[in-house]
Amino acid sequence: MASFAGFIKWTGRSTLYLCCAFALFGCLCIASPTHGRRLICWQAIMKCHGEPECHYAYDQYLYACAPVINGDRKKCPSHCISSLIQLNLTETGPSLEDCDCASDPVCRSTKRAIEPCLPRTSNMGCTEARRQCERDYQCSSAMRDYLFHCRKLFGGERCSDDCRRVIANMRNIPKAQQLDTCVCDGTERTICEYVKVSMKNFCFDSMDRYAGSGFSDSDSEDDYDDMEDYVYACEKLTQTDRIAHESVVTPAHLL
Repeated sequence: MASFAGFIKWTGRSTLYLCCAFALFGCLCIASPTHGRRLICWQAIMKCHGEPECHYAYDQYLYACAPVINGDRKKCPSHCISSLIQLNLTETGPSLEDCDCASDPVCRSTKRAIEPCLPRTSNMGCTEARRQCERDYQCSSAMRDYLFHCRKLFGGERCSDDCRRVIANMRNIPKAQQLDTCVCDGTERTICEYVKVSMKNFCFDSMDRYAGSGFSDSDSEDDYDDMEDYVYACEKLTQTDRIAHESVVTPAHLL
């Protein structure tokens, strides 16, 4: 079989986009365990294309994350993050997480470009970080404040000033600091990722705009437009997920 680099050259520009997409999933292995033998990235892509839901989510990822992949933007758009979440929720999407670029330089360079859009690494999952917080009086008290003052955030409505103050306070609590770097995992992973995107859009990005963060006007407009993609992505959560979300969601993935 021809090398992957040769395959790209033969198929042209469309396959180059495939290669760019491969990079994402090689990086995502930081958030999920490896299951069995790792696939070469082009094999993982073909497997995804065999599933309609994965194929659709994959195409959405290519479109949403193109500015980052191409190097036009270093700040990851929220609709790119949302597309990654949706892709990981498909049946064959997770198989792309551990794909191996092998020796292909284009695939490897794209991994570096897409890295800002990926979950930050941590030795602790958010489930364990939450449990440790619950056992600590100061952290658990702050968690209750968070659940009360940030409840509007869970429904994708807004991030109040009180919610921002609670988050700022939690960053000064030792056990809560673990929640800042934990990786979404376990049965709460979908909820965790949902709130992470919500927090980014409603709390952090909006604060950057009003504080004069230095982002260009085009960046601010892009972030505003990103909200439509964010809402669409989060609508994939079932009503049951939302009920569970409001009852068990914690700041384990929000700070």
